[in-house]
Amino acid sequence: MPIIIAILLGLSAMLIVIYPLLGLDAATASAAAGDDALADVTERERSAKMALRDVDFDYRLGNLEETDYDALRSRYERRALAALRTRYEREQALDRLIDEQLAAMMEKKSGKNGDATSLAPREVKPSASERPNAGRARPPRPTHTRRRKGGGL
Repeated sequence: MPIIIAILLGLSAMLIVIYPLLGLDAATASAAAGDDALADVTERERSAKMALRDVDFDYRLGNLEETDYDALRSRYERRALAALRTRYEREQALDRLIDEQLAAMMEKKSGKNGDATSLAPREVKPSASERPNAGRARPPRPTHTRRRKGGGL
């Protein structure tokens, strides 16, 4: 029994030492790096927009002259546009990846079924229980009698 415990402890120590060398942490690190890059782009965009608001506010208060205002405004606009462009490019790359994966899934699905029409969206009509007034009794129609003009009782 003590030999089995010693072997298990030795294997776990060896795994702890070898784990970084196996590259198992690479997937987690790349995902974290992608999140950090996205957060960095978002932060740059936010800070550039705030700087633009601050410059406009200072100019309206009279704390900045027009030449300084124009220079600062153009600098911060370039920064904001660069951040927006970067975010747009990342979103486009993500859209392309989604489209590729969707096309691969549709191709795989159509290969199994033999036709791609099964993947086309179908119009689904709501059932009676999902309709707005479903299950409610309609109120009776009022029956009005016509009264004569100028008539008495």
